[in-house]
Amino acid sequence: MNTLHHPVSKHRKQHGVALLTAMIFLVVLTLLGIGVFSTTTSEEKMARNFRDKEIAQQAAEAALNEAKILITASYDNSASATKPSPLPTVLTTSSCTKGIAGFACEPTGITNYGTYDLYASGSLNAAVGSYSSTLSPTVVGLNAQPRYLIVLEQSPSVCGASASGGPSCFKIIAQARGRMSTTRVNVIQYFTN
Repeated sequence: MNTLHHPVSKHRKQHGVALLTAMIFLVVLTLLGIGVFSTTTSEEKMARNFRDKEIAQQAAEAALNEAKILITASYDNSASATKPSPLPTVLTTSSCTKGIAGFACEPTGITNYGTYDLYASGSLNAAVGSYSSTLSPTVVGLNAQPRYLIVLEQSPSVCGASASGGPSCFKIIAQARGRMSTTRVNVIQYFTN
């Protein structure tokens, strides 16, 4: 008696294995795609944060430069230039009481200049371009204009100057925000005049 074997029964068993293999590859490729997407998204966020920090850093440097212009009373004095109004005067110990915005002789209530928030309401500060738009134009593309505070140091030795008749010593605190309000750069610099 001859038994017939059907070759089709062998192929039916193989169809299930091919489907299982295809499903495993599909899951692996999906996980790989999700990983690549996640990595790309996090790298884009890091690049955006780095760019925003650099923008804030440059804005803080602009605030430092405006503060130095005020301290030294330097501006374009040529006949064709538009002069700032009021004209800046050189800041010294004797001009400490003139009440210029952003300039303080002996500020009270500041315990740590490194964490002092110039954007808080009621804080001593001046925004870039607020003294005179001809000294420094406003900085575009920021969440808020950079701010600075000039503090006359009572001890010129902080800047390395001698106490008797030497140059005045100033501490300039500059803060800037980037395009996002959560990005903030603080810069503190000593300056003599």
